[in-house]
Amino acid sequence: LRGDGSVGFVARVNGVTNDLALDFINDFVIEKCVLGKEHPVPLDEAGELRLWLVTWMFVYFGTLVLYFLAAGSHYLLFFVLFKESYIPDYKPNYKEMWREIRFSVTSLVTMSAMVTPSEVLVHKGFTKLYENVDEYGLGYFLLSPILFLLFSDFIIYWVHRFLHHRLVYKYIHKPHHSFVHTTPFAAFAFHPLDGYMQGVAYHIFVYFIPFHTFMHLASLGIVGLWTINIHDRVDMGIPLINGAGHHRVHHLTFNHNYGQYFVIFDWLFGTMRDPKKWANLMESEESVYGDDAKKVD
Repeated sequence: LRGDGSVGFVARVNGVTNDLALDFINDFVIEKCVLGKEHPVPLDEAGELRLWLVTWMFVYFGTLVLYFLAAGSHYLLFFVLFKESYIPDYKPNYKEMWREIRFSVTSLVTMSAMVTPSEVLVHKGFTKLYENVDEYGLGYFLLSPILFLLFSDFIIYWVHRFLHHRLVYKYIHKPHHSFVHTTPFAAFAFHPLDGYMQGVAYHIFVYFIPFHTFMHLASLGIVGLWTINIHDRVDMGIPLINGAGHHRVHHLTFNHNYGQYFVIFDWLFGTMRDPKKWANLMESEESVYGDDAKKVD
């Protein structure tokens, strides 16, 4: 879930480097390589449209790099090198894995575009991101990632649950659930609106709550890796944590374990299912959604 978090992570990399990434794309890629100019026009003089284009390019291609590095390394470790220890019953389905990759790569084109307006506002300083730890103190600096995770987990829980409503599911969220026995490459395989809606919490947080730029970068990095981890079938069994086992139950039963990081909200609202008890249960879309499970023409 939540490919949008990784999109945001890539954008924050640019932020903590004082826009060096955007400047490189503008000066070298566009001005020199595409337009053939010896003396590139600086990004802050190239106009608003250029800023939006460069931001989209960096977010999209940067997220692709993160996706293939992280998902590829997870797949190599758990599905190939240490398969017998972690997923002994796994049988490669390369056709399905290619579908996961193709879906992710194409959806990220639109998801990156949907995130671009928010990232342009970040670039222009319209958020509560800050750089000096002393501004809010060390205690808040260390506490803020926990606030971020709880805030986003609560919103994602309800957004995810809404996407499973029988009147909404087949239009937006069904494509992701077409991947039942997932690999790490399914992490970003969403309908673009699905990915954006589940990632919006990561973006709105910094408009209302102060967050250090480094901590925001680190938190979004965790989001990206966690999104891949919960699709890799390797569950660590950590108490209160919504791990790969919980998310596998979600893909098998559809209407349980909606959370992203924790099981707190699933437990509070009665949708938590223990993977130790439910791991072998599989329900069909038709049994859960009836006629509303049918594909949209």
